[in-house]
Amino acid sequence: MKTYFDTKFEALVIDFGYEEALAKIIDILLFQSSTPSTLKNKVNKFTDFWSSDFIVTLSQGHLSNENFVFALGQYIRLSHSSIDACILENLLKIDEESVINAVRLSGIIAQSEHNSWVILKKIADQFNFLKFNNLLRTVEYIQLQYQERLSAYKNLKNQLQLDQITAMVFSSFYAYEYLMSDTDYLKIPYQMDTNDIVHIQDVWAVFHEVITSSNIEKNQLTEKRLTQVLKAKMSPFLFGENLNYSLINQYDDFKRLVAYKIEINLYQDQVISAYCYQFSTDYYLNNGQLVLESKPRDLDLFQEKFGILSAYWQWRGINNLTENPYFERLDRGENIESNAMALAKTQGIVLQLYEIYGIEKAVFEQDYDLYSLIFTMLLSQAHYVHDFVLAFKKIRDSNDQHVFTTLTKLMIDGLLIGQNRMPITFSTHKEKAIKMSDWIIEGGKNKRVREMSRILDFWSIDLRGGSDTSYVENSFYKIDDYIFALPWMSAQKNFNTATINTFRKLYKNRAGLKFETDLMEQNLAGLLAKYKGEVYSQYEPLESGVGEIDAVVVTDNKVLVIELKSTYVKSSVKEIYEYRNFILKKAAYQLSRKSSYVRDIFLPSLGLDSSKFSIHSWIVDTTLEFDHEYIDGFLKISFEELVIILKGHKQYFSDMLKNNDDKSASGTLEESLDAVIETIEGNKFWLDNLPLMSSIQELNPASTLKV
Repeated sequence: MKTYFDTKFEALVIDFGYEEALAKIIDILLFQSSTPSTLKNKVNKFTDFWSSDFIVTLSQGHLSNENFVFALGQYIRLSHSSIDACILENLLKIDEESVINAVRLSGIIAQSEHNSWVILKKIADQFNFLKFNNLLRTVEYIQLQYQERLSAYKNLKNQLQLDQITAMVFSSFYAYEYLMSDTDYLKIPYQMDTNDIVHIQDVWAVFHEVITSSNIEKNQLTEKRLTQVLKAKMSPFLFGENLNYSLINQYDDFKRLVAYKIEINLYQDQVISAYCYQFSTDYYLNNGQLVLESKPRDLDLFQEKFGILSAYWQWRGINNLTENPYFERLDRGENIESNAMALAKTQGIVLQLYEIYGIEKAVFEQDYDLYSLIFTMLLSQAHYVHDFVLAFKKIRDSNDQHVFTTLTKLMIDGLLIGQNRMPITFSTHKEKAIKMSDWIIEGGKNKRVREMSRILDFWSIDLRGGSDTSYVENSFYKIDDYIFALPWMSAQKNFNTATINTFRKLYKNRAGLKFETDLMEQNLAGLLAKYKGEVYSQYEPLESGVGEIDAVVVTDNKVLVIELKSTYVKSSVKEIYEYRNFILKKAAYQLSRKSSYVRDIFLPSLGLDSSKFSIHSWIVDTTLEFDHEYIDGFLKISFEELVIILKGHKQYFSDMLKNNDDKSASGTLEESLDAVIETIEGNKFWLDNLPLMSSIQELNPASTLKV
């Protein structure tokens, strides 16, 4: 029986010939549709594709093509019942290496119970495919090692039986004891691989996972119950009374729990996901031990580039500070400097949201004032930095005392001036809303309290609600009527990332998303219009199958075609590579069709000879991953880099480092669009600025640029 793709393929062969038909049929599978209507409620499109008659005619050259490998991986991953053993056997005989890569790209290594493993292991038992058999043995070892780590964590977690408040107390103890340094990487207690160093963000993520998965308060949380927990779990460490071996061991076991969970997360990301999605990473078994074989690859310098871009928005915020209407209303007391910096950071984030993501309003289930939503959190962060982090370090460094003695002194100093400086801070929702309402500038007292109450709800994770959101997107925990914060974690939060991911990840299906996307494209067109050339924005070809072209610019001798994409900030290897394989590769396919249309139809329709123009086609994306790499032949760049260059701000980083007073927000534009293209395709922005970042790090290895 002919499949949907058999029928489609036969028609393509008639029109284009066999080889081109194969290229087009895989594109149709991956990029042109979801599930064809003829297949719905029957079988997924990948099963239908690999069941087609033309599959048996594939050569090794065809099967090794990246798109065929990826498509086979999706077949292995998405089969509703099970994959067909005969299909896999035939493909293994054609190209064993490509089938191995498809198994890896499927991502099922992370799912030991996936139904495809039964068929894959059956094939390995019946046939002598040496490399394939070695893959399965390696995968089995990786899965076993992962399960052992998971079991150790679960057993200790069940033994500890932490409640959520105790988990917060121990997390804060741990932070003050081990994380109060000026470095982003460190070694932690009880880590399994002592050769590793752990990123501080990985520790925050584990705190969040432990806190949100700990035992929930059975009854309504009251002041009496909260006092009981703090007296039993926090006070003994701070004051020495009733501190017994059982409590000391419980805190010590918490440290082990953190180490176990970090090991699990790192194993998922650096072993399992890396093995699935990075072909430069390979593993094999040698005498029963897992051996890493890593092929050299170019460093992506993500952190350095991220720091440079973060500095840009802070620079923009500072430059616009005095023009901000909020500036004149700032409290001019002793905290004026930190308040002004919080406003500058707020201004930078607001500019970033508008210019890069097309976001000008905070519209979710409710509407919020965008400035208040961000500014209150940055003022809160400034408070935690000044009154907790810096105050703690000052006491610690002046007396060289034990961490708990220092924490006790910090807490007593706070009590003397009416502040709660406990390792965790807490208050009722109403009390916190009243206190923080002074940070909202507009409106009378009652209105500001109501608005602050809504903002607290927005940035809080309800621990009774079972939320699985990452802590980086939120600032507080909530249990019933109480709001909790971990001061050190709040002090370190990157609110650029937190705000972007709130809009683009947590609320990715907002009603206003289409408007924002349109505004992104219009903003880009406005920047391009500053240069000589005709700009066509959101151009909709009459011909079917091409799709809207986000931007086309025609100059005397060059044409620039842009495919614009927007997403959130990725946090794992799996997220990064799935974005590449599902989104960026599709963008490259779309750009190929659109570039051909521009060359063959659009330019001639303007009365222009296409042969006299060089066509430059870019994937412009809001992420930094795969920056300045070629995705299926098309250059992928950061939208932020393009905006900075189009605004004439490419020298901002050196100006910022030199404390140059002449930091005009207008900048100096490139001489022409040709110069912009040359700067981008020559990677000049990064070649100029990355050495400046390196020089900062050489002078002070612990320094990082954070916003």
